[in-house]
Amino acid sequence: MKRRYFLFGSLAAALPSRGRAAARRKVLIVLVDGFGPEYVERSEMPNLKRMGREGGFKIGKSVIPSVTNVNNASLVTGSFPKNHGITTNYQYDRATGKSYEVESAEYVMRPTIFERARRLGWRTALVTTKDKVRTLCLRGADVAVSAEKPEPSLIDVAGKQESMYTAEVNYWTLRAARHLLKRGDIDLMYLSTTDYMMHTYAADEEPSLRHLATLDKMLGEIVDDHPKLELYLTADHGMNAKTEAIDLARVLKAKSIDAEAVPIIKDAHVVHHQNLGGACYVYLARGSDLPKAMDTLKAADGIEEVYDAKSAAKLFQLNSKNIGDIMVLSAKAVAMGSLDVVREPAKVRSHGSRYEASVPLFAFGRKVEMASYEYNLDLTRKLHLEAS
Repeated sequence: MKRRYFLFGSLAAALPSRGRAAARRKVLIVLVDGFGPEYVERSEMPNLKRMGREGGFKIGKSVIPSVTNVNNASLVTGSFPKNHGITTNYQYDRATGKSYEVESAEYVMRPTIFERARRLGWRTALVTTKDKVRTLCLRGADVAVSAEKPEPSLIDVAGKQESMYTAEVNYWTLRAARHLLKRGDIDLMYLSTTDYMMHTYAADEEPSLRHLATLDKMLGEIVDDHPKLELYLTADHGMNAKTEAIDLARVLKAKSIDAEAVPIIKDAHVVHHQNLGGACYVYLARGSDLPKAMDTLKAADGIEEVYDAKSAAKLFQLNSKNIGDIMVLSAKAVAMGSLDVVREPAKVRSHGSRYEASVPLFAFGRKVEMASYEYNLDLTRKLHLEAS
């Protein structure tokens, strides 16, 4: 790793003036979207692997459903969905019969790490690739920017706007993050990438190897810039190839059960996953159909776990008001979504189920007991900001 410097940019004017806490830390929390354990194992990432050896590293768990919004909200609040309320990327409103994307900070019911840091007089930044992560997680952040909708002042230092369906968009995000950190007025930053490359390439494919080697080099440069930096890195989920797709609403309709089946993964980035994922919420038109619907889904090929809302909320620490009547998790090679038929062959890399819930946990720059870290969100809920 060697140092490289960027010029200070004009975003400084956007930061409010506040007093500093006496005991300052420099904290960087990184969520590499879709960064399952196999990507760690097969990629040449010497900087990150050195940080794991010198600091701490283990394979832990993401929150289930293993999708972006749920896990980013869990990291940013240091809590489970039963507390922060985000249980999906896409929500169905039974009262109106309409669905909507869960991408606004108004839905987050717990304080963010930015709000906690603000009480210490710290300045904070949220730097993301996906704009939906910015709008969902920004509350309390002094600076909140995304590569998808970049600030003009950051284009001057991080480069032109890149397509969301490239590796370069993640490089833009890390360049912007490095620039903001090097200004010297950010004490805590949350950095989140996009998983287009993981959706597109397996861990041993050359474009993936090149992408992660580049991210590793850029992370190494950031660490070199700040000798006392605390870096905590994890993922929101892993990734698996799916060879079959199922439409649960059609499965139930064949048994005369009317239902709305909501693929939890659904969002605007359809190229990534085709709105096909390993977890689904089912809203029944008639509550009396629950026993029959559960039996029908349990009997369907490719379905591995079926829970009523109360059981799912307890098992996965979810908010029972936001998960419909039934939660379904699929087999490893099966995805669920809206189709023109009951089932069909699929060719997509996706996530959402237990099979994508293993994620790496890295801690560097501060002594931690990794044995006590189980979930990705432990990296933030164990930051002990109040004691700094």
